[in-house]
Amino acid sequence: MKLTSEIKNEHGTSVLTILSDPFFLFPAMLKATNVEKIDNKYKVEIPIKGVFYLPFNLITYVTRYTSINSVNYVVNIADFAEHRWGNIKIDVEDKKMKLDLDIPLPLDFINSKILGKRIKEFEKNFNELIRVERIKRKI
Repeated sequence: MKLTSEIKNEHGTSVLTILSDPFFLFPAMLKATNVEKIDNKYKVEIPIKGVFYLPFNLITYVTRYTSINSVNYVVNIADFAEHRWGNIKIDVEDKKMKLDLDIPLPLDFINSKILGKRIKEFEKNFNELIRVERIKRKI
């Protein structure tokens, strides 16, 4: 699954503090049901419910790297056949945010449509989600 998009950002660079928190980002963007920290990595469970197959959880292990204007998540998807490595990169500027997603998914055609809808919903509600989270965290 490859996706690149720009999102209008009304919150400036302070949004990077919130987006560098996996406990916020993955439930908000990919509807993850469980995020837990294991050493310096995060285990993220993303429920996938397809039309023609049984629901399952996509288990990913994520390592986070942050810099001044960006956050990069290196994603390892645990699969029976092979480990799949991907990347989620978020670059934040004053008035826009660039989201670059490159994750090889099992059953890519179906799963990318399911996760793509979730990401589009996240993009649509981005400023409101960040506004509410800034109020919670008093940023």
